[in-house]
Amino acid sequence: MKINDSIRTDIANSVLCWLATVGEDCVPSVTPKEMFAAYGDDRIVVADIASTGTVRNISAHPKVCVSFVDVFRQKGFKITGRAKIVARDDPDFAVLGAELLAIAEPDYPVRHLIVIEVERIARIWAPSYALFPERSEAERMQAAYDTYGVRPV
Repeated sequence: MKINDSIRTDIANSVLCWLATVGEDCVPSVTPKEMFAAYGDDRIVVADIASTGTVRNISAHPKVCVSFVDVFRQKGFKITGRAKIVARDDPDFAVLGAELLAIAEPDYPVRHLIVIEVERIARIWAPSYALFPERSEAERMQAAYDTYGVRPV
């Protein structure tokens, strides 16, 4: 599976992603991550700013799921794959993390990169797409703006 322009658009329009991992005790954990980006057409890179549990879980079980949704368009993607932790002293750190490092640092020091090799991609849709298929994307977006009390710029 490859990351395409639709996925890149939804990443750019998503405030958070949700990263699901499993610990040594086989208990699932889902945590929000604020800084993430596509890298090439087969990887998602997530900044570890304060993700001690996530890093520990990936070390035990590298299979993960990351999802992100554009809250205004009410759709996004779920990506499953195998994650690896890239430390700051790794020669690939600066290259893989260039986009995230430019956003995060110096205010938010990135301790590691979580690099997810994409294995599967699935579209996420709000239930309203099935319940009200006649609504346009503009109508859906306006309803979300109204719900959140915001206006597009």
